[in-house]
Amino acid sequence: MAGALALARAAVEAGTRVMAATPHIGTGYPVVPLEISARVWELERALERAGIDLEVVTGGEVAPGGVSQLLEPDLTALGLGGGSCILLECPFTPAGDLMALLVESLQERGMRVLLAHPERSPTFLRDIRRVEELVEKGAFVQITAGSLEGAFGRTAWRYCSVLLERGLAHVVASDAHGAVDRSPQVSSIVEETVWRQGLPQQLSAYLTEIVPRALLDGAPVPAGPVHARRRTLRPRRQRGERLAD
Repeated sequence: MAGALALARAAVEAGTRVMAATPHIGTGYPVVPLEISARVWELERALERAGIDLEVVTGGEVAPGGVSQLLEPDLTALGLGGGSCILLECPFTPAGDLMALLVESLQERGMRVLLAHPERSPTFLRDIRRVEELVEKGAFVQITAGSLEGAFGRTAWRYCSVLLERGLAHVVASDAHGAVDRSPQVSSIVEETVWRQGLPQQLSAYLTEIVPRALLDGAPVPAGPVHARRRTLRPRRQRGERLAD
């Protein structure tokens, strides 16, 4: 709990007002979907006692291998904010057509699908058309804020640049794992990236407020701003850090 409160406090300081608790769901993880709501309630009470003004909503990051094991009550429990949007993790190993099949399966069960960090997934890195096809079929794309800074290597950074340029990114999330390690910084990173790439300024709010709110509310997701010219710049480095390939 102490770590959760520290993370929440850092998120608020970074400008976040609503955070989705998305524990890993799937083979190898002990999280029980039907227990998440009670855990979030417990965290919210602790936030109130600590005076931390952050709204925490339910969710889960579903591993591809765990989709087939989810029953209808599990899907309901894992929907972001208690809604109908599932955060589906893109695998770190080649998966061929598996993701397309999983997206279709979840959509047939009445869920909207948000793809987590495709910029770190070999399946999508090898062929961006796979992302385009899933977006055309109604899926949404979430990239990690750290990827925009080069934290996951040059390849992921460049891939994110292309996703933004083509209008294939809908959400930027922190994927925070702690108050310092994988921190909850989002807005400042997005704003700098938009400026550096010469993209429309309103894209920042689109990625961090407008689309996330629509997905949480089960509302239609509006079209993104028309993208202008793009500047080709190197990712920002933190002092003393080395950018991995």
